[in-house]
Amino acid sequence: MAGIPEMGNELLWENEVLIDPAHLQFGHFVSRMDRPWIGTPFSLEGVLLGKQKQLDWFRQHCGWVVVDLLRSENRFRPPRRRHYAGAGRPQDWSGYLSDEQAAINVLRRAKLDRKIVSESSELHSLLRSQAEALVANISHGGCIDSSQARQSVSTIADSLEKNIAAMVWLTRIKRADEYTAQHCVNVAILSMGLAQALEWQQDQVELAGLAGMLHDLGKTKLDKAILNKPGRLSHEEYAHVKQHARLGYLMLREDKEVHPAVAQAVLEHHERPDGGGYPNGRDRATLQPMSALISVVDAYDAITSKRPYSLARSHHEALGILWKQRNQQFDAGMVEALIQFLGWITPGTVVRLTTGQHAIVLRASHEHRLWPLVRLLEPIDNAHRVTRRIDLSEHNVRHPENTIRVAEVLPDDALEIELGHVLREEAEAAG
Repeated sequence: MAGIPEMGNELLWENEVLIDPAHLQFGHFVSRMDRPWIGTPFSLEGVLLGKQKQLDWFRQHCGWVVVDLLRSENRFRPPRRRHYAGAGRPQDWSGYLSDEQAAINVLRRAKLDRKIVSESSELHSLLRSQAEALVANISHGGCIDSSQARQSVSTIADSLEKNIAAMVWLTRIKRADEYTAQHCVNVAILSMGLAQALEWQQDQVELAGLAGMLHDLGKTKLDKAILNKPGRLSHEEYAHVKQHARLGYLMLREDKEVHPAVAQAVLEHHERPDGGGYPNGRDRATLQPMSALISVVDAYDAITSKRPYSLARSHHEALGILWKQRNQQFDAGMVEALIQFLGWITPGTVVRLTTGQHAIVLRASHEHRLWPLVRLLEPIDNAHRVTRRIDLSEHNVRHPENTIRVAEVLPDDALEIELGHVLREEAEAAG
């Protein structure tokens, strides 16, 4: 029988928790466990606990189970044990999931208005222009000058909690022909957001943002034909691509103003907890928290972006991929934190509702994660027009006989919606 994983009571999805069977209660719906369903007294689809002998069976036979809270009549969630705060120190997580004011839940309460969107768009454009200048300069034989990037990252970090919804929305606007620069900007923004959500000190938040901004600049030294190859890389080609982490690190070491932790995160952002990463094959025990954070955010943005060898995946699919690779390719605690920070759906996410309509998420609901505030999309010829807003939580409370929820999360480019236009329109409507 497999023992419960080290983290204990882990968040799988926003509606699922991994717990010790000792914490099971009547009304919990068990959807998974550490053994096949075949040969057990239960259905392959899971079981709603209502009898003492069911509780006893799981406690006697399992080391861990997964409880689906959406399908449970009892929403009890055992307290957590620890999280990454202050750049990695274990702390008590008790109550953080249900606390709407907790730092990790900042996106649940973040709002959009004209001032926030205007300021966020200006800061995003500034950071993007600096990323493009860095890429162009290094590509033409220059060196890294991080001074302007440091200033911009610091400015964004100062106002990030207020602007977080707009900034995360802006990371969803992607153009395949500008991948390197926009990827650096997105990783910078999301890294700062995650670091702040983990309650890191302000200087650590800024360093995480700078590491995100600079993490892939070593790729400017690579062969573009190999980097943009649409097919599978050969062993030699892959070895060439893997050099980018060390190349970026060596460039940063020449800039005396760059903090060593930033250079180290750039070097280690492809290292893995299981020791199978590169360039040095370091493992969980030797990796700094900032490296683990950049690794998870880098992968998330890459998965949700269109690349020469891969179509963009949805936010939902990206979280699933990260989750499956926890403790192997990615630090489990950082994966869990990113899932909780971004949520099942984030501002700017394109979704399909159970009505068959498509919509763009404006803000998630803290209590009902699949009942967000959305703007509906109306199909017109081969395009879509943004129409009225609807708060699914309010609608479903008023009309329990006709509830509407998110049925599917789509890739950002699925409907070719101009997300920037929608953001500006929503800001004008909000005032």
